[in-house]
Amino acid sequence: MQNAVENFDEESAARQAMNNFAVLLDDTDFAAELEIMGIGRLQFMLRRRMLMEWRGLYMALWRLALAHSFPDDADGIFAAFLQMMRTTHQDKQFAQSIARAGEYWAMLAPGNGADFSPAARHLASFFDQDDMQSRSMSLRLALHVRNVYTFIFDRLF
Repeated sequence: MQNAVENFDEESAARQAMNNFAVLLDDTDFAAELEIMGIGRLQFMLRRRMLMEWRGLYMALWRLALAHSFPDDADGIFAAFLQMMRTTHQDKQFAQSIARAGEYWAMLAPGNGADFSPAARHLASFFDQDDMQSRSMSLRLALHVRNVYTFIFDRLF
């Protein structure tokens, strides 16, 4: 067991985590998220905006997973990942998603993985709903975001 700990290469693990998440992010279609929010295929502008928001949120959730797995290096790994994404995805929408990732991270960091409701409330705020509908959507979104976080954390390596 001692050899296994000694052979752990943190830089290699960080690189693997970055590559795994880049593939996961590129392969995600966000259909479940859009369905929860009631966004149909013909709502082009709202759909585009929410895809940008969800990409940013996924990045922030990955940053949260990094904080639990690489507590000392999470900031550096995340910064390197964002730089990698800026060079491989040069479109305006992806640049906005990267900017949103920092904002979502600011919402998630204080809860340290225990409270996803600030991000869920923010996402629900894009819709004109009464108080009951807004709370209902926020709860559904918070539960879904928790599931997404677990999914991302389980696939960190």
